[in-house]
Amino acid sequence: MSRRLFRGDSLALRCGPYTAVIVPAAGGRVASLTWGDGPGALPLLVEWSGNAFDEHQWPKAGAFPMLPFANRLPSDGFLFEGARHRPQPGPAGFALHGVAHRRPWQVDEASGRHARLRQVHEAGEESWPWPWTAQQDILLDDQGLQVTLRLRNDGDRPMPAGLGWHPYHPWPADGASAPLHISAGARHALDAHGRAELDTGAPVFGVQPDETAVFSAWDGQMRIPVTGARTIVARGEGAVALVMHRPASGDYVCAEPVTALPGRLGESGTTLLPGEVRTLTWRCGCEALPPAG
Repeated sequence: MSRRLFRGDSLALRCGPYTAVIVPAAGGRVASLTWGDGPGALPLLVEWSGNAFDEHQWPKAGAFPMLPFANRLPSDGFLFEGARHRPQPGPAGFALHGVAHRRPWQVDEASGRHARLRQVHEAGEESWPWPWTAQQDILLDDQGLQVTLRLRNDGDRPMPAGLGWHPYHPWPADGASAPLHISAGARHALDAHGRAELDTGAPVFGVQPDETAVFSAWDGQMRIPVTGARTIVARGEGAVALVMHRPASGDYVCAEPVTALPGRLGESGTTLLPGEVRTLTWRCGCEALPPAG
């Protein structure tokens, strides 16, 4: 039976022109992030309405953590140390975006500019045999919002692990007025099972409707001009790749920093030893565009 997630108590962080709303009970989500006040406020994330939702039918808004794996896993699971593992799938028949965004987080610390959230997973839950503890440190300063994810292997044997951050940035329906700026060394196609192919093509992304693309050797920065005067700037540290998705219809674009290529869990570079911690940091703010001419 699916869980339903609710808004519950929220945490409002404020610093300078920035305001962020965090909802621990709804998968540790950032429900909104804005620059400025009143009618002229600029949303840097699509704002979540706060309506309750099924854990597998989450709102296309805000931003949330992806762990202990990010993106889609093949429907038959993955191999790790000679054994096949199949985490509990969603209604579509495959596991997507991990567990953490579908369960409440505990608030360990909270102030006007900072919140620390924690989630603990016992071995065997959701058909994931390894225990872990995850932490989110969320800080708002005069440069915007910074989220640092940490995942620790609490078991006594190696664990496959991947982290990601899943934001929904505003994007005009036609996409014409908001060119996307990223720099990467390679582009990976996704096969029918959501697995990133290792053969790469030219790093060109046209942001076509209903397109998903994966970029490795990413320089860690993305820009979306959203008004005539300001641009959204997002940065990632600890990410080996950036997953970009534009829906067939809708007013958002997803730019997801991840620590492993999609569908490649259990392969080289995705293992956490007992007690080891993996970290991913995401920052989002806005900057003034330079004067034309």
